[in-house]
Amino acid sequence: MFIETAWAAADQASGEEGGVFANLWGHFWPWFVALIIFASSFVIAALIRKVLMSRIRKHETIGSHKELLLLIERAIYFGVLMVMIVISFQVVGIDVAWILGAMSVGLGFAFKDILANFLGGIVILTQQKLKIGDLIKIGDRMGHITEIDVRTTQIKGLDGTEHIIPNSDMMTDVVQNFTINEFRRISVVVGVHYATPLDKAINVSLAAVKKHESVVVSPSPEVICTEFDDSSINLEVRFWIESSEKWLLVRSHIIQQIKLDFDKAGITIPFPIRTLSVDDYDANIKKIMSK
Repeated sequence: MFIETAWAAADQASGEEGGVFANLWGHFWPWFVALIIFASSFVIAALIRKVLMSRIRKHETIGSHKELLLLIERAIYFGVLMVMIVISFQVVGIDVAWILGAMSVGLGFAFKDILANFLGGIVILTQQKLKIGDLIKIGDRMGHITEIDVRTTQIKGLDGTEHIIPNSDMMTDVVQNFTINEFRRISVVVGVHYATPLDKAINVSLAAVKKHESVVVSPSPEVICTEFDDSSINLEVRFWIESSEKWLLVRSHIIQQIKLDFDKAGITIPFPIRTLSVDDYDANIKKIMSK
């Protein structure tokens, strides 16, 4: 009885139709709806992404491109998420465009590095010049690409070390991609003694290279005489392998085979040679060496 009397007194004091409770609920209701929409936007975006991606992956043309699928997946998720957040703001009457305009300058300076990395990730995924699994070298870091994220590209080095590189660096630095072409050329430099017939050394080197099953027939291997070194004449042995091959291991096998065939053919790989000249002022040394 007391509570009913209190509510009635409050309703009469407010002078509004519907009473205090209805008035408060009318102000609270839009914020409650906006909060529900905002909280559920992450779940809805994830569900829509899952449903659409399951259908897109079945497409024969798109399903085989991992990088394109990754870009589409992120675009769907963040696109749906932004739409839901804008709706939640509109429910309570907040002008999102005005907020974004007011904050754009400050956010631009505060998050310029993050934005640069994000745009770099989009460029990498859309151009498809770099793909997951490619063997690349950037600066002094070399390895296979394991992941292209929104902000970073992860590379697993040949020694197993994980390198996390900002996408902005991937866009501004020189990146060597050893996988983009079908074949890759490998070079091995070997020195032979000055007394060695060069045609013999060249033929033995070519035969040693062609023995390895990973060396392709075309482009064909070749051996070039490069220079007169201090102790040897240097030969550069060039051969091609498929980009997917483990080139370091193949190169090691080729070096071992060349050394083995050189030994069988009697071809010497010389040690550094130094000539010592003694003039007339070194009479004591001459006496010692003449004994």
